[in-house]
Amino acid sequence: MREVISRRDLPRLGPYSPAVKAGRLLFVSAQAGVDPSTGTVPDGGIEAECRQALANLANVLKAASADLPDVVKATIFYTDLDDLATINRVWGEVFAVDPPARAAAIVGLAGGRRIGIDATAVLPTC
Repeated sequence: MREVISRRDLPRLGPYSPAVKAGRLLFVSAQAGVDPSTGTVPDGGIEAECRQALANLANVLKAASADLPDVVKATIFYTDLDDLATINRVWGEVFAVDPPARAAAIVGLAGGRRIGIDATAVLPTC
């Protein structure tokens, strides 16, 4: 069984679904550090952008009745190796207990963005 998770308030920057539910698994498309209400990257450098990407991720998870602790695997796409220490610090604050498995890769991102985070979550049982 496959279900697309989509709402008007969820960030969508291209021709893809914000998330797809398959059984109890939820696959969340990479969430950029873009404020969905303005369509812009917040001021404050990589820390603010990372926090916004995680807030966007949390919002997509919420649309599927999940939350950040339900994430079992994530990939961080970022543009500058010098940002990794800040990304790790913010990540450690958000996932302070039992963090998910994670990969990180330096990539080029469109629109001046510096970070994107995708995730796989296991949906809670009802």
